[in-house]
Amino acid sequence: MEVKENLPQKLMVLIALIQGLCLLFLHQAIEIGFWPNHQPQWLFALYSVAFIWPIMLLLSLKPGNSAAVVKYTAPFALLSAVLGYYVGSQATPIEHVRYDSLLFGYVFTMLIATFKALMYSQQMASGEGLSYSALFRWSWRNFLTVALALLFAGSFWMILMLWGALFNAIGIRFFRDLFQDPWFYYPAIALANGFGVVIFRRMTHVIDTITRLQQALMKFLLVVLVLVSILFLFALPFTGLDPLWESGGSALILWMQALMLFFVNAVYQDHPDQRPYSLWLHRFIYFGIALLPIYSAISFYGLSLRVDQYGWSIDRCWAFLVWFLLALFPLGYWWGIAKRRDNWLVQLSSVNVAVGLVVLAAMLLINSPLLDFRKIVASDQLERIADNKIDIDTLDVYYFRSKLARPGYEALMKIKEEYGETHPALVLRIDQSYQNHRSSEPASKKEDFLAALKVLSGQPSQTLLTAIYEQESKNSWKLRDTRQFYLKPVDLNQDGEEDYLLVARRLNYIDVKVYYYKDERWQSKYLSASQLIHGDQQQDFIDALTSGEIILKQPEWQILEISGAEFSVQD
Repeated sequence: MEVKENLPQKLMVLIALIQGLCLLFLHQAIEIGFWPNHQPQWLFALYSVAFIWPIMLLLSLKPGNSAAVVKYTAPFALLSAVLGYYVGSQATPIEHVRYDSLLFGYVFTMLIATFKALMYSQQMASGEGLSYSALFRWSWRNFLTVALALLFAGSFWMILMLWGALFNAIGIRFFRDLFQDPWFYYPAIALANGFGVVIFRRMTHVIDTITRLQQALMKFLLVVLVLVSILFLFALPFTGLDPLWESGGSALILWMQALMLFFVNAVYQDHPDQRPYSLWLHRFIYFGIALLPIYSAISFYGLSLRVDQYGWSIDRCWAFLVWFLLALFPLGYWWGIAKRRDNWLVQLSSVNVAVGLVVLAAMLLINSPLLDFRKIVASDQLERIADNKIDIDTLDVYYFRSKLARPGYEALMKIKEEYGETHPALVLRIDQSYQNHRSSEPASKKEDFLAALKVLSGQPSQTLLTAIYEQESKNSWKLRDTRQFYLKPVDLNQDGEEDYLLVARRLNYIDVKVYYYKDERWQSKYLSASQLIHGDQQQDFIDALTSGEIILKQPEWQILEISGAEFSVQD
């Protein structure tokens, strides 16, 4: 007879409904524009609590354990709100910093942190001692329950959409409008998710069966993966490391380590006396695990080279954190193998429990001032600029703007203050990066633009300078890519009137325009080039322009006009 877990269903449904109403309130705040819409720190904090605590309660509550569950989950929910407040504060000033540079990293890290904290809190609320086999069981139950509950809620929503579409097809729009109203779908989907959790938590025997199936599959895959890792390691002395770095080798090695550790922990998650392999296969597996620290050393070397060459970036910070966490597991296993040989599994549980707490702490610290990658990167890039390791004229302003949030904004304001006078075009690039696209006003002031315009000879009129400013300031996406403007007088059409070449040196190419006076106003046209000017050719081109090495050539073929239609010879 099938035994179903007894659950406080009414309380769980009430929690799901409250979660839906909280999410509705936050949605309406953003949609209508009331508090906390313009305060991202509060938005992040409230969204964190609204998502995290109800889910932890739904997955943990049982009759008689409510006090213990609240005791262990409420502090984590409060901590998530504090961290959310800090991360949200990095989206200020709100008119200059976008959410998207923060949202993915925050959601990803808090998902991992919540996943880890949930299984630890469930284990402690149960009154049992911490063990890896129990944590493994909780982790898979939580993962599969949430996945199936979300699938249930999604299916429910699709049926509602079908319902609305069917009635809309015969002219009854009531249901379609109702189902698409936030006042309906937030509580409805939250309730559906809550019912899904109740349903699948009452089917733990199915969840545990799925877990045993994946364990059986990984048992065979682990042998293949260990074989691949050993063969690859023995092939490296013959190929060297250079081909590995050229193909993104550090990332590949980290992926291989992650898969190895995942499979090992999926297979060896029962009692240490129970071995899923024969003795020789068991020794083959732990021989491969004992070699993992060598992979850690190789990936550390590759990542260190990149940091030394280019400095810290968000991706490199993540890579080093992943490297550190992945290195801890095999080091702990290696110590157990060195001491106990065939009985190294005795130490596996304690290593996994301890390193799991380190992973949890790391995911939380990333979202705090103590390990804020954005601050680390911004500070490192400022140091590299001061040490002349970065050419200020080629500074990647867009990276600061799009990836580093508030620390990037503060760093660019500091760069603008320190280097603005000597590198006026940099001021244009920074101003354009933070342009409000809803405003019709140019992002850069006229005086800032003219400061970045280098007049090579002559004294252009104010009307010409004004015309150049008005036309060029409209191309904000090009100004973000401009290193310097050059203005050179030249009579390009040989009519006795002075025209002007405006040369814009972008980061990777050069634009050339001619400004000419016609119909009582200054007009402009682009000049097409017979070849691209990039790399070292840029400086040669600018040197020739500055020294006046300009040759005007007559076209070999004149333009032919017949009855108003013009024909030109194409190269």
